[in-house]
Amino acid sequence: MRVYAGIDGGGTNTDAAIISDSGEVLARFRGGPTNPHSVAPEQAISELHRVLDQLFNLRNDFSTKCEGICLGMSGIDTIQERQMIVDAVHDYMKNKNWRGSEASSVWVVSEGEIALMAFLGHTQGVLCISGTGSIVYGFTSEGESYRAGGWGHLLGDEGSGYRIGQRTLQAIMQSYDGILPPTRLAPLLIQKLNLQNLLELKVRVYQADWGKTETASIARLAIEAAESGDEVAQMLIIDEAGQLADTAKALIARHHVFAAAQVVLSGSLFRYSELFRDTFIQRLLEYDGELKFVHREDAPAPAVGAAQLARQRCSQNGSF
Repeated sequence: MRVYAGIDGGGTNTDAAIISDSGEVLARFRGGPTNPHSVAPEQAISELHRVLDQLFNLRNDFSTKCEGICLGMSGIDTIQERQMIVDAVHDYMKNKNWRGSEASSVWVVSEGEIALMAFLGHTQGVLCISGTGSIVYGFTSEGESYRAGGWGHLLGDEGSGYRIGQRTLQAIMQSYDGILPPTRLAPLLIQKLNLQNLLELKVRVYQADWGKTETASIARLAIEAAESGDEVAQMLIIDEAGQLADTAKALIARHHVFAAAQVVLSGSLFRYSELFRDTFIQRLLEYDGELKFVHREDAPAPAVGAAQLARQRCSQNGSF
């Protein structure tokens, strides 16, 4: 039985999967960050090795039967960065004395390609991601790739969990000052953070242990409040969905094939906020009424998509 491995490497978590030749998911493992732009490159490689260790140790015959590994790594753009990851995986296989490791294929692709593979079974189309961060990808059948957004929390991330979380915190304090009307966001935040009052918020968010993940988690409060009819929360979500739609419009305009491509919606904001999803779709349909959207609750995880991509490409020897 031949098997194929897939890695979805992110700045917060790394998801890994092994599938059989028939596509059955045989093993899954979740680890820490493997994005060398989020943590030191040495730390990212070390965690990648640990994830591979744990994944292949789930059954002792996986390593001898693995035909190929595909890694979808967020933030990995240059040939040099991709080669660094390929070399790290090959070094890992040699150190573990994998039988046939010299012939094993290793691919490093973008997070967009593995997500499209998971959703559609191929890697052509437009992918809009709204999670902790946000980005829009476009891939053509000729292998051309495009991207818009994805510049991080300081330069962009419009329509992301981070941006909505940040604006939620700001809106709560603006409501406290009387700039915005009273909002249900305030009691929700006090309860979530176990605060005595809102004056304690300043101390909490400026602590060293408060980071992007903590800010992004506040977006859940905006979703909850918006569903209950809170106008401030609804305003935030509608505005951020519109900004991400503008990013998608810019990407779609860059190649004529994208107007007829499927637009895949991925990430926690699309999954958990109907208002965000509906606003985003409506804004894009105003731009091009022929666009087709794909949002699947039952889609395989991107790590499984990576393994599927490894299986698909294993007839091509070599790495890239």
